[in-house]
Amino acid sequence: MTTKGNKTRDSILKTTRELYVKKGFQNTSISEVISATGVKKGNLYYHFESKEALGLAVLIDAKTEFLELIPRSFKGKTPIQKIKNSIKTIFEMMEKTNFVGGCLFGNTALEMSDNNPRFSCIIKEVFTNWWGLIEEQLIEAQMLGFLDKTLSTTKIAKLIIASIEGGIMLSRVSKNKNDFEDCMEALEIYLVSYQ
Repeated sequence: MTTKGNKTRDSILKTTRELYVKKGFQNTSISEVISATGVKKGNLYYHFESKEALGLAVLIDAKTEFLELIPRSFKGKTPIQKIKNSIKTIFEMMEKTNFVGGCLFGNTALEMSDNNPRFSCIIKEVFTNWWGLIEEQLIEAQMLGFLDKTLSTTKIAKLIIASIEGGIMLSRVSKNKNDFEDCMEALEIYLVSYQ
């Protein structure tokens, strides 16, 4: 594919992702994608053979971007501080849009996981990788004495992700960042209580 073709494809993916975040996959029509991207129908189908192929490509593109960002977001002197800073990175991403649309992965999990195994597989990969990265920090926290060694790091990692996704959902509904911050504050209290 030419450089121009790659740029067109990337532009379609990024613009369509914005539509999916706001409206969902099923509620976004091909005509809306064409209108938002400014490409002709033939050009769209040159890059993506179907609506499903476009949706999968959008998810894969977002997954790649997210799984490159998250490891870089673990900054700090201690593992717990690294987790907090990673959560802060996600909060800042959501705050830029005032929580409109919420999380593409969480939204797609709710919308598509029960009826499309291909979408479900990508979402599962995102969440599995994400909690794996968090769990690495929790294991290190246990080794350094920052976290009780009797706790299951896998379960805590899943709790952290569930809290983040729940906080995003609450702030999406209220359009108030305080709901997300409340969830993270409660999570921090939980983690500190086991030190």
